[in-house]
Amino acid sequence: MTLYFREAVATGHRLAVMLHGRGSDEEDLLPLAFVFGADTRVISVRAPFSMHPGYAWFVSDAGQIDESVAALNALIDQQADAGSVILLGFSQGGLMACATAVHRRARNIQAVVSLSAPPLTSHATDKPLRDVPVFWGHGRQDPVVPFDRGQTMRKTLEQLGAHVHARDYAMGHTISPKELEAIAQWLTHIDAGG
Repeated sequence: MTLYFREAVATGHRLAVMLHGRGSDEEDLLPLAFVFGADTRVISVRAPFSMHPGYAWFVSDAGQIDESVAALNALIDQQADAGSVILLGFSQGGLMACATAVHRRARNIQAVVSLSAPPLTSHATDKPLRDVPVFWGHGRQDPVVPFDRGQTMRKTLEQLGAHVHARDYAMGHTISPKELEAIAQWLTHIDAGG
């Protein structure tokens, strides 16, 4: 399975991979490329399964999650060379960002941004995200992925060994300007070695 992507920023010493939510496409997150700052190549990836009006990382069964994770890992290996990688995903894409980081066992992963994501369906128990910084954000009024399900994802990330920077917001199933500002600041802190 080959994944299509759009390049938002063409050059940089590291790679940022953006993963859209269910029923959307690679165009959806392109305007967020600015949060990664300078010297980051940014790509936005289209999910592989058609789901009118857009695409999904999985539609009906957990096997599709494994297929999408394998395809994302192949894409990252092809596009990142040996450099570091930041994964940012929204909703179903947030789940995929976390699942991909777990599968890579943190190899090349500098950071993960998981926004309004449902919990992982299965995961390892031996802390494959040990010391990986993860920005977890969720809206308290989210009607699509209820806040308690988001909290389950947060707890799972902590159990997997991630250093979780958790933020919740008075919003629904969206990404707010305040959240984007917090992500940009957090990434700057990560770059500074914090």
